[in-house]
Amino acid sequence: MAQPLEKEHAPPAKRRRRSRITVYGGAAKKAAATTASAVEVTEITLTKARYRRFVARRGFYEKLLANLVDSVETATREGRTAVEVSLEGETPTVKPVASSSPLDGAMARAKARGAAKVADILKGPDMLTSRTFAPLIGVSHETVNVRRQQGEVLGLDGPKRGYKYPRWQVTETGMPLPGLARVFHALGDQPWTVYRFLRTAHAELGGKTALDALKAGQVEAVLGVAENQAAGAFA
Repeated sequence: MAQPLEKEHAPPAKRRRRSRITVYGGAAKKAAATTASAVEVTEITLTKARYRRFVARRGFYEKLLANLVDSVETATREGRTAVEVSLEGETPTVKPVASSSPLDGAMARAKARGAAKVADILKGPDMLTSRTFAPLIGVSHETVNVRRQQGEVLGLDGPKRGYKYPRWQVTETGMPLPGLARVFHALGDQPWTVYRFLRTAHAELGGKTALDALKAGQVEAVLGVAENQAAGAFA
């Protein structure tokens, strides 16, 4: 009697072994040996062959990373848009290079100033997280996020994760600003545009800021100024 043929099974694919390189920041390796939370750690996964090549030239790459970080910081401060890396010789060199045009440099510096200004604003004592803002208006922090998405409360985002909510947008009765969602709509649903508008004094509002006018119940007047601004009637 013929025996059934056994099914042929393909040999299991070999897994490529990988190694990791850990780069420590801040207090460096000595602190990392005592507490991992004291430093910033970045892990880079390499194949085994590449890892061996890295280890063989570890000193070279350590200098490259250090020079790269320093040069990028220098380029940012000077408004430059690029750095030049040279891997020739035993020691790598990294240096900022001139911007392609004066306009590029000016734009880079303006962007850096804007980012610094945003960071300063968000670090202010009146800027709250959703969890600390929520009790002021008697809702949960989940509801705060929903109301932010609907334009009913002002939430500002910056370079770090998460939104900050200005304490000053809460009225004396513990309510969000009246008419804020309509102001958002008039100004294109841009939170930072709304922030600047609210904090600016407007002649059309008798010299009041839009924030003070909304708290005083002048919703229609504020909305008219917002619509005029959006239409380009004045800067």
